[in-house]
Amino acid sequence: MSEQIDVTQELEKLQQRVEHLEERVEKAESKQGPLPSLWEAIRSILIGLFIVGPAAAIIFGVLAALSGK
Repeated sequence: MSEQIDVTQELEKLQQRVEHLEERVEKAESKQGPLPSLWEAIRSILIGLFIVGPAAAIIFGVLAALSGK
């Protein structure tokens, strides 16, 4: 019977530790600020410039050449 009580107490302690660690993780994530979203924006701009931009230039070039004939 006392073993069951000890296990219950240990589980309660572990639950408290988990809750404390979750709070610390949330605080750390909130301190990061807008930096991750800034990197996402830069990455999207680079993808647009280097992938979508040349493809659009090729398509417009072909359309301009076809319409000029």
